Amino acid sequence: MLTPRDRMWAFIRKARKVTCQQLQEGVGSPHLNLETIQDYLLVLCRSGYLKQLNKQGHDARVRFDEVHFELVKDSIEAPRINKEGGKVTQGVVTLAMWRAMKAIKEFDYRDIQRAASLGDVLQVSAQTAKSYVVLLARAGYFKTVRAAKPGIPARYRMVRDTGHHAPAITRRKCVFDRNTGAFTWQQSEQEVCDGLQ
Repeated sequence: MLTPRDRMWAFIRKARKVTCQQLQEGVGSPHLNLETIQDYLLVLCRSGYLKQLNKQGHDARVRFDEVHFELVKDSIEAPRINKEGGKVTQGVVTLAMWRAMKAIKEFDYRDIQRAASLGDVLQVSAQTAKSYVVLLARAGYFKTVRAAKPGIPARYRMVRDTGHHAPAITRRKCVFDRNTGAFTWQQSEQEVCDGLQ
């Protein structure tokens, strides 16, 4: 399962030179709207991954379909960047925690926080690690080695390694696994209602 960003990036890497229209046709189904594609192309330019070949004003939307872009900085994974062209760490944090879980035989959320943090480069908060571990545990990725006690977090062992991509937590606190293309855990209706205040 590929996100829209992954689909666009895969096509850009294959084609090397693209227009907005070519990218829209190349990503196939489900259809991506032109505004989403234009925004992604401009962000890739700002971050140095693409170069605009026929300059007509970098952010101009006039005749945007005729602007050609060339790949100048490659990456196997789709770049995670914000609208200003700066790097986004959210997906990187999740991937770092997932890799740590796969590498450590037995862990609690504090172990994952420490293992996934990389000094000043990447800091994982205790709350982020705890939330991710708890939701993956509910989704059946781990076996509980020791139940939580007051002041002592639960310890787990990985029993369901589904692949390279880190399972994602959606806004509704559901676990979506891109390796399998399936939702592996969803909040109950009561849990959703309890979250509304």
